[in-house]
Amino acid sequence: MTKTILVTGAAGYIGAIAVEYLLKEGYELIVIDDLSTGHKESLPKNIKFFNAEFGNTTILERIFSENKIELVLHFAGAALVEESVKNPQKYFDINFCQGKNMLDVMIRFNVKRFVFSSTCAIYGIPKEEDIPIKEDTITKPINPYGESKLLFEKTLEWYKKNHNLDYIALRYFNVAGASENYGENHNPETHLIPLVLKSINEKDFVLSVYGNDYPTKDGTAIRDYIHVVDLIYAHINAIKTLISGKNHQNKYNVGYGHGYSVLEIVNAAKEAMQTDIKYKIAPRRPGDPQVLIADSKNIRNDLNWQPKHDNIHEIIKSASKFIK
Repeated sequence: MTKTILVTGAAGYIGAIAVEYLLKEGYELIVIDDLSTGHKESLPKNIKFFNAEFGNTTILERIFSENKIELVLHFAGAALVEESVKNPQKYFDINFCQGKNMLDVMIRFNVKRFVFSSTCAIYGIPKEEDIPIKEDTITKPINPYGESKLLFEKTLEWYKKNHNLDYIALRYFNVAGASENYGENHNPETHLIPLVLKSINEKDFVLSVYGNDYPTKDGTAIRDYIHVVDLIYAHINAIKTLISGKNHQNKYNVGYGHGYSVLEIVNAAKEAMQTDIKYKIAPRRPGDPQVLIADSKNIRNDLNWQPKHDNIHEIIKSASKFIK
């Protein structure tokens, strides 16, 4: 029997690519997105779509009463670090309060499988000895974005204890690249690789490199970049694990286990795109960690996650198809 999955935030960058690959895997999908940052044109025309906030209990009750939902795949949320500092109430409302609304409706309708789009921002600024970061590394968020995501993870833990919720939280590192059909389309754009490509495509745009005095090999911050298609297969493997009832942990880091500095990304883009790149050195941004690299042994072992796109040139070239 075909399994039906509710996907929140389905019209966003990662959500739309997840929909693309889940349909290929044969799942039935119902999707919800308020289109505040997503794009309706990223979704198939015949998909069952609800234009609403994911915490809208009236809409959720309708979805769960009219459909047999096996699992919720939760991408929706607010995700801009700088905005979260200026407007923390928005982040706790969306990432925690609306999320709790959704969990409560799920429990009322006895839907108890859940995959959560979490983030490495919950770790804050890890100590040098904690790199690469393991799932049991201390969590000390330094902004409301990371704090709201961690609060929701803790909520999931209590719902597991009290309501037998079976969940997997996937802690993303730096997602980049594109599928054959969809790529990044953020406004504002804050991700490094799209901004590097923008500096190639727009003659008046100069890339800002925030800080060149970190204690790293070239003075710029280092991040673990993961191709979005590999990320989606981490979700697919998590879904299969939950539906099959296979033993698993509740939290997994999703990254490749190695990183690139900002200037290494700039140089890789020069090679991949065969062009020069304009950039300027700007002051460090407050709270930017010097290094974020995932220890992803657990997801590889437990969920049989086998990434296939661990090549920074491939990631950049795929991203370039959608950034003009």
